This record gives sequence, C-alpha cells and structure tokens, in this order.
Amino acid sequence: MRAWAWIAIGLAVVALAVLFFPLVHMQKELRLVQIELGRANEQVAELERVVANLKTELDAANRGRIQLQGSLDEANSEIKKRQSEVERLSTELEKGTNLPKDAEAPDQEGDSASDPSGAWQPR
Repeated sequence: MRAWAWIAIGLAVVALAVLFFPLVHMQKELRLVQIELGRANEQVAELERVVANLKTELDAANRGRIQLQGSLDEANSEIKKRQSEVERLSTELEKGTNLPKDAEAPDQEGDSASDPSGAWQPR
C-alpha cells in the first residue's frame, strides 16, 4: 500500500504542478490586464474631460453665432428700411426737380406771349 500511497502522492504533486503553473501564469496575465484596464480608464477619463471642454467651447461658439445672427438680422432690417427711405427720397427728389422745369415752362411761354416779336424793347 505504501507504493500506492506514493503513487497517489506523486500523481497529486504532478496534478498540482500541471495546474499550478498555468494558474500562476493566468494570474500574471490578469494583473497585466488589470494594469492596462487602469490605463484605459485614465484615458477614458481624460477624453471625457476633453469632450466636456469641447462642448463648453461649442456652446460658447453657438451663443456667439446666435448673437452675430441677431445682429446681422437687425442690420439687414435697418438696410431694408434705409433702402425704402432712399427710394422714397429719390422719388421726392425726382418730383422736386421736375416741378421747377414745369414751373419755368409756363413762365417762358407767358413772357413770349406778351411779347410776340421776342426782340428786346427799351422801357
């Protein structure tokens, strides 16, 4: 029986050795994976901070864009008002310049009607 006991003990030691070394190797690999996971988590946290900063910048840029768009709309509205005012004033100016021509024409005709010869005469 002692032989059987030694055989059993030998088989147990061999089984432990066969199982122990892969377990130790797997434990080392798990530690390496855990370290890599920690690094990846740090990178994720850094990227989250970058994304948050970029979102803040984007929000600020959008607010600026909205303000500029409002100013542009206001300026375009003012331009339209001014254009209509210029058109109105141009029309008034045209009418005003046409009035003296119309007013001068009857006066000249009236003068010539009172003096049909059109020559100069002393008074």
